[in-house]
Amino acid sequence: MARYMTQSMSSGILKKITYYRKQSGSHPSHEESGKFTQDATNDYAASNNISKDLVEVGTYRSNQGIPGGMNTREI
Repeated sequence: MARYMTQSMSSGILKKITYYRKQSGSHPSHEESGKFTQDATNDYAASNNISKDLVEVGTYRSNQGIPGGMNTREI
């Protein structure tokens, strides 16, 4: 089974989005997880036309399945 990194992003009353990305191995490096968080933050800010400083970064998780639901986005 493929393993994914997941992390939610939100800001105030804007819709929360859970981002996910396939990880390269069973234990993603700090570089890989950091890039994932940065890419998700940048995408959320750009998609909502807000400053990156306004993005509320949720809990990072690795070794997850693909998250369900409508508010998910693969990056």
